[in-house]
Amino acid sequence: MSATSTAPAAPPPPTTVATTTPVKTAGCRVHYAVTDQWNGGFTAGVAVTNTGTETLKPWTVTWTFTAGQRVTHSWNGDYSQNGPVVTMKAVDYNLALAPGATVNIGFNGAFDRQNPPPGQFALGGAHCDVG
Repeated sequence: MSATSTAPAAPPPPTTVATTTPVKTAGCRVHYAVTDQWNGGFTAGVAVTNTGTETLKPWTVTWTFTAGQRVTHSWNGDYSQNGPVVTMKAVDYNLALAPGATVNIGFNGAFDRQNPPPGQFALGGAHCDVG
């Protein structure tokens, strides 16, 4: 008679289950319009819609002027400007910008020769579609 070994089988490898967490996305859509213009100055409005999936609190919008324009006064946002780059930040009465919501920012500005629309809009660092 021969002896046979009946060693227990090795346990199966652990099972892993892939889980996914919803990805939060930032994004925005901007509508820019000059509503009044005079020799060397203008008034403009910027409507910014949060097309992302999370509420931004506080929100920050940036854009880049292309012809040396300067913001001189704003409403519905506090502005700062460094060269051509304008940063507009939320104020105490409109800190949150929920998904699908729009904030309307207005400002007066000055220009020397031309006043083309700005470019490179962003909301919270995410690129905005202009239209």
